[in-house]
Amino acid sequence: MKIGLLLPTREAVMYGDHSGDPRPLVDLAVRAEEMGFDSVWAGDSLLARPRAEPLTLLAGVATCTDRVELGTAVLLPSLRNAEQLAQATGTLDALSGGRFIFGVGAGPGTPGVKVDHEHVGAAFDRRAGAMMNVLDRVKSLWQGSDGEQMYPTPTHSSGPPIWMGGSGPRTLQRAGELCDGWFPLPSSVEAFSAGIATVRQHAETAGRPAADITAAAYLTVTFGEPAVAEAELKEHSELYYGVPHELIAKQQGSVAGPRELVLAWLQEFIDAGVSHLCLRIGSANMNEQLEILADSLDELRG
Repeated sequence: MKIGLLLPTREAVMYGDHSGDPRPLVDLAVRAEEMGFDSVWAGDSLLARPRAEPLTLLAGVATCTDRVELGTAVLLPSLRNAEQLAQATGTLDALSGGRFIFGVGAGPGTPGVKVDHEHVGAAFDRRAGAMMNVLDRVKSLWQGSDGEQMYPTPTHSSGPPIWMGGSGPRTLQRAGELCDGWFPLPSSVEAFSAGIATVRQHAETAGRPAADITAAAYLTVTFGEPAVAEAELKEHSELYYGVPHELIAKQQGSVAGPRELVLAWLQEFIDAGVSHLCLRIGSANMNEQLEILADSLDELRG
């Protein structure tokens, strides 16, 4: 059982630091490693939700840490050139000594994601197919399988593990047939259970060991007295996404309340088969919330 922390790359801008200085995020990643977290994660967007570029940020983290895994939660390959992406991810993986997890997704069908694709001249309505084409090319360049080798080479010959985000039917199929992990933002334990069963069924159909697919989940937590915690989560959600919290809560798993309630909710996902949690703290009070979460790691790991 592994537990990771989503670095608050958006929150610096959301809560008033308009420089978006990424250096405190590297310091936070170092602190998370010292506190016992297994991984740290960075999200991805351009102008839809401005933030530090994830691969560059994680490269900084890689040089300041020794143990934590480093992942993207999740990166949109359709926004990138495949050759440059292969070079950047290969460099990050080499810098980290093989600790990089390449979380990817097509991105939701929101206006902001559409605008980000327009900014780079990418076809928004073909982003899922473009993602797969880019990933195929990236893997071939990591491995040198088509006669062209990108340097530096990744630590492992096959390249970093690729985890697929999203929950649509084609996404579940791709995760099972082609990826090393499934990395959704599940709306509920029931949705996660149904999804991972489908992913593993696709893996078996493709002749792959279903047990080799890492079952991960990206969830949001806020600790505190119910009314206060719920208000903090609502504020965070609406600043982050720019839509009513009630809408987001139907699409992505989140919980706010006393420590016992939050841990019981997370335990339901663990019992359903999640082996790697990526936790986002839905609050402006990062330090206080982080201390509570860090003190709960051993309990969650059982």
